[in-house]
Amino acid sequence: MKHKIVFFDMDGTLYQTENDVIQESALDAIQTLKDKGYIVCAATGRPLNQMKLILQRVQFDYYVLINGSYILDKDFQEIGSYPILQDDVNDLVNFSKKYETGLMFHFGDATYIYNNFYPMYDFCKYCNVLDSLFYDPSQSYHLRHKAFNAVVLTKDKKLVDQFMETHPNLRNDLINVKTDGFCFDIFNADNDKSKGIEMILEKTGFTWKDAICFGDSTNDIHMLKKADIGVAMGNASDFVKSYANFATTSTYDNGIYNAVTKILKDE
Repeated sequence: MKHKIVFFDMDGTLYQTENDVIQESALDAIQTLKDKGYIVCAATGRPLNQMKLILQRVQFDYYVLINGSYILDKDFQEIGSYPILQDDVNDLVNFSKKYETGLMFHFGDATYIYNNFYPMYDFCKYCNVLDSLFYDPSQSYHLRHKAFNAVVLTKDKKLVDQFMETHPNLRNDLINVKTDGFCFDIFNADNDKSKGIEMILEKTGFTWKDAICFGDSTNDIHMLKKADIGVAMGNASDFVKSYANFATTSTYDNGIYNAVTKILKDE
């Protein structure tokens, strides 16, 4: 067995965002990996509280959550974390108030909507995570808890660009254009799923040469590039595909099962 550890992106890779349905063939592939002794991990932009449906079907050995800023073991004990600086969180709150953008924060195990409740509600309904949300009308939860990620909803991208120009220690990813507005993930500029993965590799004594990664989006680029085998899924853009070294495949047509079967055959 050449490789030892496998990381799966969630949305668009293991299942489609709008339904959280995991194909039985993908579950079979994951179980096959486990049976053969592989460590199987989640690597997602989601917080833990937005993985309820997934956790009913799969128990992972490690969790790289919120784009690498919150890392847990299989018992959900924290291995490491990388929250946004308090000053930056305060600035995001003030920004959303001033320009009336939608705003919510991921706090590890909780997600709170701060501003423009119903537009954010509609976005979260599309993403199938309504039962994991809270509303903070006082906009004060961040004063008592560490925020790992912000989600800003606005049609005016220039506002986000202007904010980012004055906060070079943050970066943003466009995460949705199907609802009535654009949503942007905002998190630490030097944070990444691959950074969280490296915490796990260090803990397990493995290296990237031992790793297989599956992903479909821009926040998967670094892990696809660094892994010994990077598998870009069918929904991946050409830009993401260029960083993978394994033939792309589809989430819907037994793609994960087919990819895992081929990889195991070559092992």
